[in-house]
Amino acid sequence: MTSRGKLPVVTGGLGQLGRQFAKALSNAGAKVAIVDVRTGEEDGAIMMQADITKKNDVRNAFEKIEAALGTPNILINNAGIDAPPNAPPETTGPFETFPEEVWDAVMDSHLKGAFLISQEFIKRLRVSGKQGSIINISSTYGVVTSDQSLYDFKRKNGEVFFKPVVYSVAKSGMLNFTRWLAEYGAPLNIRANTLVPGGVFNNQPEEFVREYSRRTPMGRMASEDEYNGALLFLASHKASSYMTGSTLIVDGGWTAR
Repeated sequence: MTSRGKLPVVTGGLGQLGRQFAKALSNAGAKVAIVDVRTGEEDGAIMMQADITKKNDVRNAFEKIEAALGTPNILINNAGIDAPPNAPPETTGPFETFPEEVWDAVMDSHLKGAFLISQEFIKRLRVSGKQGSIINISSTYGVVTSDQSLYDFKRKNGEVFFKPVVYSVAKSGMLNFTRWLAEYGAPLNIRANTLVPGGVFNNQPEEFVREYSRRTPMGRMASEDEYNGALLFLASHKASSYMTGSTLIVDGGWTAR
């Protein structure tokens, strides 16, 4: 599936999935721009350091991208803070003591960031008259609630660990953000869809991987490159031309149970 002539922006492009998305788009012929709060390099992409929760950072990043590549016509809203099984206890303790500042940081990184960068993307795309595609990255935990039993192995070892409430809330928020953008963007020839990935293997504790795999109909976690096909499909103005406001779930069957 070719992406020649496409100018995608990938937020959080230095993370595990972000790098894969940027690489897949570049390999398909796109000119990719990565926007990340961190600094780094990625073959086949230009790098813009920016905090997408800051409006001026977003505007400056788009100005530089337009100067270097032209007006972006694909946006991958992938950035966001998570709490993996090895996260510090202050972010994974009981709901009753979950820190307000962590709630704010996670919500901002997922929803405020996606809001601000989508604003800038649509504003500039509208002026250019190009068709566009927005792909919001959610999670199975945005579709169904987190399965706290996955972390029983930590609690049996005396650790207090809960997958934080804010992650599920933020990821579920992406679903309706997509639907709103789809309705608004349709007259502008801008589509918006959500990609819902399942758990990706990233050297998590053996006990976690084993329990996650047992819970998943396909019996394993995903490899990080197994979402590339779905992403390229949603980015294609031909393959998914009549698709907007939709949720594409690729989770090995996790949400089927």
